[in-house]
Amino acid sequence: MRIKTGEQHQGWTVVGQARGEWRGSFEGVWLGADESTGHWMVGRQHDGQSMDDGFDPNGNWGASQQFREDNEYLNMRRALAAYDKEARTASDVWNGMWDQRAYEAVARHLAHRVPFPAPVQLSAGWIGRGLTDSHSPMGATTPLDGPVAKYELIRYLQGQTRFDEIVAEAGSVSEQEAYQLVINATGPVRFVCRGVTFYLSK
Repeated sequence: MRIKTGEQHQGWTVVGQARGEWRGSFEGVWLGADESTGHWMVGRQHDGQSMDDGFDPNGNWGASQQFREDNEYLNMRRALAAYDKEARTASDVWNGMWDQRAYEAVARHLAHRVPFPAPVQLSAGWIGRGLTDSHSPMGATTPLDGPVAKYELIRYLQGQTRFDEIVAEAGSVSEQEAYQLVINATGPVRFVCRGVTFYLSK
């Protein structure tokens, strides 16, 4: 059977999945989150003969790794790493666009975690480390619907925090705090993480 991305499945929200064919056999992986606990899971789909038989008739999958620390941010980061590793071992699932699609799927999921009480238009943006003049590296969107703006801000945040360099500056929040600020935002927000200023603004 096929499980749609974004749907609930045995207590997990399906955040992302990929399946590919190699020499007549199909393999796949999927990424899930339990929003009530902050736990994340990486599942290996069953090998099969089509794009639709990664889950058996009861919706079960082949194997899984679960990330159940009290820190959802760490669970998410560890699950993303495991998701990438599983995709690399499944035939014809991983490719050069894998990381981008996986991070986009996580950003879409997180952007819709906390709904807006009313429709709102926001711009998402960032200003490079320690710089404020017109030549600073920066990015910004036009006004977008609230969830779309949150998605874009999470993508900016992902782009600045996927690497190991740690920059501690006065007034900066941790990566975990930064993600939580964006997830919970229902209006304008501004913060500094790793020396980079991120914002949602009207």
